[in-house]
Amino acid sequence: MISKKDDKFSTVEVAGLNEPSSPLEEFAKKVFDKMIEENVPPIPYYYKMYFLNMLDEEPESFRNQVYEYITLEETNELEKDLEIEKKLKQSFKYSKELLQHTAVLYKNSQAIKDIFEKYKSETAHIANPKLFERLINGFEERLKKINEKLDNELNHIKQLYSKNVEILKDIESNSIFDARYGIYNKNFFIRELKKEIKLIEKFKHKSSVVVLKVKDSVFASLKSEKSKILLNRSVAKIMLKTSRRTDIIAHLGDGVFAMLLKHTDRIGACKTVERLSDIISNSAIFLEGEEINIKIVAGIVEILSNEDVEVLVSHALMMMEKAQEDDVLYYIYEGN
Repeated sequence: MISKKDDKFSTVEVAGLNEPSSPLEEFAKKVFDKMIEENVPPIPYYYKMYFLNMLDEEPESFRNQVYEYITLEETNELEKDLEIEKKLKQSFKYSKELLQHTAVLYKNSQAIKDIFEKYKSETAHIANPKLFERLINGFEERLKKINEKLDNELNHIKQLYSKNVEILKDIESNSIFDARYGIYNKNFFIRELKKEIKLIEKFKHKSSVVVLKVKDSVFASLKSEKSKILLNRSVAKIMLKTSRRTDIIAHLGDGVFAMLLKHTDRIGACKTVERLSDIISNSAIFLEGEEINIKIVAGIVEILSNEDVEVLVSHALMMMEKAQEDDVLYYIYEGN
């Protein structure tokens, strides 16, 4: 277990970063050199075209390995989007039918009111008991028919409402977005983490998970729940703004945030936490009429192949809580 206090940290020297260490890295460098040679801007769009075109000239075994890597990186997000769209359309259909049946209910309830007013007017001056009884019987028959229609409409509404609720629950359970903080939710984070573990199993690179939260002592100075939410929202915005495009930023729940740092070892993860801590602590955030000095605590885990996702996250959370207890910026999980 490695700790980082706010004032010092011991790093290890990293060597050999300038030379490719694998056939894939050698090929990637060759693609980049080709683009520079042909004076093509090395932006992602052009790089992808050159990468795929030059890959066709490589040996079949290498091509297959790279295509396997690409397949693992790709997701079926389009299929998921289409499935969600289908469910949304079904929900809209049910909602439309609900409105139609509600309109029929309103129409029938208005009809009851009109019938009542009519019979009330007709019976006001009737002195003959038999005629009065006949009018009442007629009134009851009409009410009975309308009541049957109302029962039928209510059953339709109940069924449609149940179907709509089920669809919306299913959509919510598969959602990937945390609306409160404007970042990904735990569902998406766990899904991406599982994918990254598979990639690490195959290609042996290093990635890390960071979990962090605002220190409890900072929250203790705030009086309202709204202020706490606003504070967490500010932290989420800073994380999102300062992260790389390849990083996954998510809210795990209860004000705990997570970062999946792809192709980043524990040393890189430590530097990320340090940089993030500096940015957050130097941000001017005013709540309840005072400037808040935000301090965070974090837990770091370097991902291993074949690792259980839930266990991995629990180790990171354990390190974060330990860091808070010992009043340090972070701890790194070193295994049992």
